[in-house]
Amino acid sequence: MKRRLFAGIDPGVSGAVGFVREDGSFAAVLDMPTLATTTGRRQIDFAALAAILRDHAPAFALVERVGSRPGEGAMGAFAFGLSYGGILGTLGALGLPHDVVQPASWKRKAGIPPGAPKAASIAQALRLLPTAAPHLARKKDDGRAEALLLALQGWERRRG
Repeated sequence: MKRRLFAGIDPGVSGAVGFVREDGSFAAVLDMPTLATTTGRRQIDFAALAAILRDHAPAFALVERVGSRPGEGAMGAFAFGLSYGGILGTLGALGLPHDVVQPASWKRKAGIPPGAPKAASIAQALRLLPTAAPHLARKKDDGRAEALLLALQGWERRRG
């Protein structure tokens, strides 16, 4: 019998997709799949993302609701919005139950104080999911950590 998984998605080209099992334990975490555009910029590879989600077959996914950042140019904001919308479209096309959550809300529930550096996400993910340590060893693994923390919150919303 296949165990149910719960997914967390940290959007963006440096984001990730994390999975926890139905008992809240670490299952997997993968960097967001990307491909290069003709302009040399990276964008999310939605076909590869769909394949990851089909392979892991989560029962539910929780996605960080993102928006433009202060000082971000129009091109950057558009690209980020395209990524976010593409993720939601991929989830919808797969018929995968999902919800979105504001960054401040999920971080507060995860015990990450406002304004904390990205390293706080890694530290909290390591505390809650110590077996994920090999996947959270680099400073740039904050996207992985946040995806796992989102997966834990998705699991908490759906368990029972």
